[in-house]
Amino acid sequence: MKKTVICTTCPSGCEMEATYTDENDFSVTGNRCKRGEAYCKNECFDPKRMFTASVKVEGGERAMLPVRTRTAVAKDKIMECAAAIHGLTVKAPVRMHDVIVSNVAGSGVDIIAAMTLESARAQGADGGKAQGGRK
Repeated sequence: MKKTVICTTCPSGCEMEATYTDENDFSVTGNRCKRGEAYCKNECFDPKRMFTASVKVEGGERAMLPVRTRTAVAKDKIMECAAAIHGLTVKAPVRMHDVIVSNVAGSGVDIIAAMTLESARAQGADGGKAQGGRK
């Protein structure tokens, strides 16, 4: 089997071609570094991606909270990750790295908050100006 893979490990963006029948019979051409070969092998046999999205926030200083997986998740689980957070609303306050969904889609990977989001009332009616804020 042959597969063309563009490496994203470094800025070079090598276009590699893998030829393989299984993990033990694997060769790659077009890579300019060892990391490219490892990336290509992973793409052929166990592709993974980071999942990023946004969820609604109740009572926060913003309406939406960016979320992501703690680590890369199997590529074939991405749509299940999206389904798991569809319609989800979290309550403020939320701290960066708080777990939003644990073990999403049975992947062993958590979806976590990608930023800290305070409660709307924690900021105060004056927008923080009473304490020297520059809002």
